[in-house]
Amino acid sequence: MANTDLSLSYDQARGLIDDLWQWSTNYQFPTPASLFLDLIGYSADEFGEPLCSNGAPNLGYHEHHLIGWALLAYAHRPADVLERLTELITAELEG
Repeated sequence: MANTDLSLSYDQARGLIDDLWQWSTNYQFPTPASLFLDLIGYSADEFGEPLCSNGAPNLGYHEHHLIGWALLAYAHRPADVLERLTELITAELEG
């Protein structure tokens, strides 16, 4: 049987979120990161509504790849991912 251990360290999980967040700066709203926030329920919980309610961004293979890894990070380390998202959003709002 193949090794299916996909556990992630704290730094790896945060790095995957950072990769998605950074790549999303190439987009006008809605971004791949905003879709990720909708998929994990963050936007509904924190903002009261989904961010992509008027349609999801047009994504390519790379964006799907980044969202997939970010979802894996969230599945394995949800508290760490939520902490990092809060840091990134706070910095963006303050910046």
